[in-house]
Amino acid sequence: MKAVDNTVRRKWDAEEFAEKAKQRAAEEEAQEKKQLTARQKKWMARDPLHQGLIQERSSLKKREDKVDYAANIGQTRVVNITAERGKQAGFYCDVCDVLMKDSLAFADHLNGKIHQRLLGMSMRTERVGLGGVKEKMAALREKKEAEQRKRRRVANGEEDPDEDGYDEKMARLREEDERIKEARKQRREEKRKKKAQEREAQERSGAAEHLAGGDGDKQAQGGEGGEDDDGQGDVDIMAAMGFGGFGTSKK
Repeated sequence: MKAVDNTVRRKWDAEEFAEKAKQRAAEEEAQEKKQLTARQKKWMARDPLHQGLIQERSSLKKREDKVDYAANIGQTRVVNITAERGKQAGFYCDVCDVLMKDSLAFADHLNGKIHQRLLGMSMRTERVGLGGVKEKMAALREKKEAEQRKRRRVANGEEDPDEDGYDEKMARLREEDERIKEARKQRREEKRKKKAQEREAQERSGAAEHLAGGDGDKQAQGGEGGEDDDGQGDVDIMAAMGFGGFGTSKK
């Protein structure tokens, strides 16, 4: 019996299935838009991709600006809970219009998917080939060698160690310390003044009560012995006891 090879490899129409995939993605996107919450609609309104400002999202990049979490330490502010989010207490993100109550939640938000999407970036990093890796390693090696050469020049006295801005950095740190100390001193002065005002208020209230009590005693004494206002009652009592006064006579 002769064997017959009747197996045929199935051929796929790539264009047809690509079109079906696009239609399925469009249907899923339309379905998701119907089920969006108010917060998601707000984020979509701020998304540069949905606004048409960009054609596609860029790869994830390193954040260039430095977040100063200690910028408001030592400051006194009046907080209004009914004001705008940017004027309330906490960490405010103007890109997403959200307010975080602590630095940890704010850092998670800055590194999160929603914040990166509103910045026009995806959560995927750029794929780097072998050439890019070699260039990066060469740059790091050159940087390390430059630092070593600089340390040798400083050790030999050929270069001032303060050329890299060390003095400026220390000056900024000293200014920051002075600012924090001044803020603490101001808070202590405010507390001291507040305590002094409270103490004066208590003393004034106590003196007023004492004066009110003394006036009442005088009125009671006046009502009982109004005829003895000139001290005649005291003189009669001393005469009945057999002495006329507490004075002494010198011989």
